[in-house]
Order: sequence, then C-alpha cells, then structure tokens
Amino acid sequence: MTIHLGDPPEEGSVYLDEHHAYRLVKEHDSEEWAGITEFHWTGDHWCAGFVPFKSHNPDHGWDVESLDPLTLSPSLLCRLCQSHGFIRNGTWVQA
Repeated sequence: MTIHLGDPPEEGSVYLDEHHAYRLVKEHDSEEWAGITEFHWTGDHWCAGFVPFKSHNPDHGWDVESLDPLTLSPSLLCRLCQSHGFIRNGTWVQA
C-alpha cells in the first residue's frame, strides 16, 4: 500500500463512513479496475494508499469479494498511521 499524506478524498470518491473513503482506479489504457485509493482521516490530516486488486497484482493484491457494494479481503493496515480495518458491504469496519 503506497501512502500519501494530506491528500483529501478526490471528487467522485465513495465514502465508507465519515472518516474513510475510496476511489476505484483503472490501469492505464485499460477498462479493468486495478485497485482502489483508500483514504482515511487521522484526526488532523488525510492519509491514503493504493490497494491493488489480486486480478491486477496476483502476488500482492486483495481479493474482491464484491465491487458493489465493495467488499475486500483481507483487512487493510496503513503502515504510516496504523489505521486498520476491513471494507465490508460498502462500509468501514474497524479491526
């Protein structure tokens, strides 16, 4: 997961709750979804990271159980701020 500091959720992002959002990302020049950018509020800034889908990155990707509503496994852990949880049925579930 690649981490960014201070980037607010982009226009078109889907909010999972008031502190978590995501935006689907397509691979360059492709119609396939490559993963999501996941945004989370730390209390004073937004942290964000790219979460690749297993279909895009078989060795290091997340399983997409459902795209709508989004359900991914396993959990997501931010290496920078330690935010940890699951995306289940389009909502954030704290780990």
